Amino acid sequence: MKRFFWLMWLVIWSAVVQAAVPSFDDIPAEEEYLPVEQAFKPIISTNAGQVHVGFTIADGYYLYKKRVFVIEQGTEPAIVTGEPQFNATAQIKNDPNFGRVEIFHHAVAVDLPVYAKQRTQLGQDVAVTLSYQGCSEQGLCYPPQKIHTQLRLTQLAPTTVVNKTDVQPIRISDKVVTTAPKAPQDANGLASFLANSSLWLVLATFLVLGIGLSFTPCVLPMVPILSGIIAGQGQGLSAKRGFLLSLSYVIGMATTYAIAGMLVGYFGASANLSTWMQSPVVLSVFAAIFVLLALAMFGFYELQLPAFIQDRLTHLNQKQQGGTYVGVLLMGILSALVVSPCVSAPLAGALLYISSTGDMFLGGAALLALGLGMGTPLLLIGLGGGSLIPKAGQWMVIVKSVFGVLLLMVAIWLLSRFLAGVVTLVLWGFLLIVCGILMGALDHTQTGWPRFWKGLGVGLLVWGVLLLVGAANGQSNPLQPLQFSMSNGQANPESSEVNFRKVTTTQELNLALAEAKQQGKTALLDFYADWCIACVEMAHDTFSSPKVAQALSSVMLIQADITQNDANSQALLTHFDLFGPPSVLFFDAQGQELKTMRIMGSMGAEDFIDHLKPLAATH
Repeated sequence: MKRFFWLMWLVIWSAVVQAAVPSFDDIPAEEEYLPVEQAFKPIISTNAGQVHVGFTIADGYYLYKKRVFVIEQGTEPAIVTGEPQFNATAQIKNDPNFGRVEIFHHAVAVDLPVYAKQRTQLGQDVAVTLSYQGCSEQGLCYPPQKIHTQLRLTQLAPTTVVNKTDVQPIRISDKVVTTAPKAPQDANGLASFLANSSLWLVLATFLVLGIGLSFTPCVLPMVPILSGIIAGQGQGLSAKRGFLLSLSYVIGMATTYAIAGMLVGYFGASANLSTWMQSPVVLSVFAAIFVLLALAMFGFYELQLPAFIQDRLTHLNQKQQGGTYVGVLLMGILSALVVSPCVSAPLAGALLYISSTGDMFLGGAALLALGLGMGTPLLLIGLGGGSLIPKAGQWMVIVKSVFGVLLLMVAIWLLSRFLAGVVTLVLWGFLLIVCGILMGALDHTQTGWPRFWKGLGVGLLVWGVLLLVGAANGQSNPLQPLQFSMSNGQANPESSEVNFRKVTTTQELNLALAEAKQQGKTALLDFYADWCIACVEMAHDTFSSPKVAQALSSVMLIQADITQNDANSQALLTHFDLFGPPSVLFFDAQGQELKTMRIMGSMGAEDFIDHLKPLAATH
């Protein structure tokens, strides 16, 4: 057992050590920067096997000499690039981020020779891309810029040519080039803060973010899962064993986040593993598993492995007591993938920062710290589990039944991600009715504690009946099952709703944006999924607000529904470099995205209205 935990901590700290990368210095928060096309104005031409580029560089900006190069667009390499020839001498700059670098101010021209790799390629036209990168003297580094062009190969590559296609872009900050509207839940702001922080501050920030995220609806479903595991241990559960079980679960969960961080750091936003786990088949399988676990809690049967496996495990168990812990660790891994898929604003900002660094080890260490922070309350549950759970008697049966109900609730919650809202409401209704009856709602009146439990049972029974009535009338919100009665006859005169045009493919989205441009309207694009709790909350709390509806009255409203999480859904996310829902994007009347107004994560109605104020200036 000790060797198991030592091994896990060795993996954790090795990731942290490998993440020791140079940090960014502070960047001014409210500077006004030129758009990249105004900061660097290139004029490109091709002739006689070379690309000629003349750059006009704005005052206060500079171009990196080593970041000007040509690469081939095709997958089969047909060219070799030579050493760029500049018409001016580069200046030496002691860059605080990258040491001594060569740069150009004001203006510079460069010839970039391009050679054919084989004689048979001479005379052929190839598609090439010019890449360049520069920065502001105030500290902002722009992303590498690319210009596509055609070139005819007229020269064969000499043996001494140095290929420049393996040049890596400079790590850039996530700071935008114009001042963004202030929003308390701005993921870009968090990404910018992280980009300007040291390694240890980054890890500490992720740890604190994890603790904060542990109290969000996306993480709370893990509590009954872990509690059910602890309750299933029965009598003799000590505080130490409860803590170790929780630690195994948390390490599994944190390991999943660490792997996700490494993938995002290496591949970028396309490596969003948890959303790939949200297919109806996967969710149905896990819901069935939780139902089976709940039935075992109710005492319908005992979960047992086949005899030959039990004999083998018994033999191994005489040598070490780690089998149970490994199983709990695996449950933590799967729970992180399936139970908690939402992207909150802090998590979106964290992923945005990691994807910009391109550093898989930093990504792994950062999200490992995030996962450990998210698991802190779970560790407290495990530590107190042994003392809170009764040791013997009828109370133990009751407590296990309670955790069985909680596991059924998790199963329904998983199914609600793809089932119709009415069907989900029926499931909730039946569960509450059964719970109410089991608590004595229909029993004869008694005294003392039984009467108290009967009162709670009656409340659950009534609530369950109301849910069934609401489902029969087409409602889907378990907290407002009778909302239909308010809209019949005496509707609230201030009630209003936002009507979205739903799209599920990039083709449908492009058509909708083209119509908005043709009509001269600004557009809002909302990324939504039924299985995303924060999306549902934003639909009910933000977009249902009459004030929000009024503020969006002149805006074309588009909703990208990625509930199915198929190839089309992934294409929509990848097109905008998003990690998952909820995300809200804005486009001006010319169809250009207003990137400074991006919202990643949920936002309340009042904050959303404040966030919309800069949009009025684009009308």
